[in-house]
Amino acid sequence: MINLDWIAKPFGPGDIAGDGTKKLLGTSVATPSLLLRETAQNSWDARLVDEVPEYQMRFRRIGGEVISVLRDHVFTGTSPSSGLAEVLRSPGVEAIEIHDRGTCGLDGPTNNDSQVGEGEPTNYRDFVLTVGAPRSRTLGGGTYGFGKAAAFRASTCGTLVIWTRILVGPGQFEERLIAAAVNPNFQLGNRRYTGQQWWGVRPQGNDSSVVQPVRGADARAIGEAVFERTFGPGETGTSLLVLSPAYEDGRDSFVSETRSAVPINLWTKRLPNQASSRRMNISLTVDGEAIHIPDSHDSRVIAAKESCLQAVRHAQAVGDGVEASAEVDPSVTVEEIWCRSPRTLVGHLAVTPCAVPPGDPFKSHENRVTLMRNQAELVVEDREYPNYRNMIGEWVGVFKPVRELDSAFSASEPPTHDSWNPNSLESAHKRLVNTGLRRIGEEVRTFLAPADAVEDETQESTSQLATALGVLARPVADRSASAAPRPGRQSRDVKARTSKVEVTGYELVPPSDDGDPSTAVTRITLLARSDGDYVRVTPKLDIGIDGRNSLGDPDEVYIGSWTTSEGVKYDGDGIRVRSGETFTVDVCYPDGVAIDCTFLGEDA
Repeated sequence: MINLDWIAKPFGPGDIAGDGTKKLLGTSVATPSLLLRETAQNSWDARLVDEVPEYQMRFRRIGGEVISVLRDHVFTGTSPSSGLAEVLRSPGVEAIEIHDRGTCGLDGPTNNDSQVGEGEPTNYRDFVLTVGAPRSRTLGGGTYGFGKAAAFRASTCGTLVIWTRILVGPGQFEERLIAAAVNPNFQLGNRRYTGQQWWGVRPQGNDSSVVQPVRGADARAIGEAVFERTFGPGETGTSLLVLSPAYEDGRDSFVSETRSAVPINLWTKRLPNQASSRRMNISLTVDGEAIHIPDSHDSRVIAAKESCLQAVRHAQAVGDGVEASAEVDPSVTVEEIWCRSPRTLVGHLAVTPCAVPPGDPFKSHENRVTLMRNQAELVVEDREYPNYRNMIGEWVGVFKPVRELDSAFSASEPPTHDSWNPNSLESAHKRLVNTGLRRIGEEVRTFLAPADAVEDETQESTSQLATALGVLARPVADRSASAAPRPGRQSRDVKARTSKVEVTGYELVPPSDDGDPSTAVTRITLLARSDGDYVRVTPKLDIGIDGRNSLGDPDEVYIGSWTTSEGVKYDGDGIRVRSGETFTVDVCYPDGVAIDCTFLGEDA
């Protein structure tokens, strides 16, 4: 069996230290969910046409001959900061083996500097050699560079073994194997290294940092000695071995969280009787034994979500002129989500009542709208609406944008793909995504409290408004924060009323060099006041003049961001803050108009 070469990357201009690479993903998702989401999304993106991809995560303990192969043939050297050497000295090592089949595998060139033609694959170098590479499939679900970072973060020693099999010609296959690590930067002799390391084949030449995978029979020999799931005849795909997983609360807890994360994040791929082009075979094993993953037979919440998705698919198929044969549950309500200016269909929202019986494993996931993109249909976020008047009881919803706006919603996602942040978009798309999110909230509010069922609500609404603090903020000719108001368009004084939210000030935000010159931003400073621990703050925004007579389309006024002690948040429906906290909100609107902003505060 061949021995791999150890290649560590020395620092060069523009390089990122290993710690920085791991931090690129942030910490918004728990490690089990993050590992599952990112690796499964990348597997989905790599699926082959006319095949149902297989995705599996195996929890195993390796020892004996496997440890010997890793220690003697794979990890022939390591940095002093990695902790890998200590892991390999153990008689037994915990590991997570993740594989996909029915995918293209890590194909394309194995060096990072070669030119490729348009449409040619670069999956190998995107995953193995590059951090933050753009997704390899248009409107796919994941991003190879960040999926890799999630896998490294799941390992206490930041180390993976990567084995892939690709099709290089009709009936011709190639196997590639390499190990890689992302660790803190270190120094050997007089040279500094980034902490990124590989174990593969060092080509002949002077550049000691160039690395190639071991191929062919040598790759197969190591792969079959290390991995439980090998490649069958004609199979292509990729296998990862995550060494020494970061089981912070123990292995059982990690397995349990992963088991729950599958139906929460990947339920769309497990619908029974859906087209093979939408399916993914997903499984988990622990020490070789398959474990049951809850589905719609186990959970009324998952079943109701599936009914909503089928209804949205039906509506969008009909809208595209496609004959939709699937039956739609009559209890599901489907609403079109429109932006009025410009007149644009943004997407479709389906909602349905959902009576959740005791013992439902996902009872805590009702009363939410699942947001997903049109084509990938991977869950982006389960958005809650905790303070809406609810005359329905338990419910669930699903929203998908129309295909034409899929790229806009995709571009608004952070690396973890777990939210939509319209503030990161250009002006036209920002308005559409912002409007879509706000309209979803409006339709949910209408569904939960229909107008014909709340005729006597006026007094309560008036009471809520009477306890709010209003501010009418006007932009000025010179949009700097210190500019004087335009003659004849004086800013109205802030008038305070008894409220759980107090406006303590506001200022115009100077435009950035790369910002939209037609959009003005006012930063309003608020104070939350309540006898309770938290206050829920809900904005009501409009274009208007004194007397609150609307002058335009409220779609043009939207929340850019909130800044609280917990960081920056992007949520047009409002936020939850600690009582006594001073925080700010950036309100965006067309330059040269007045805006009417009211902030409602409720105990949360």
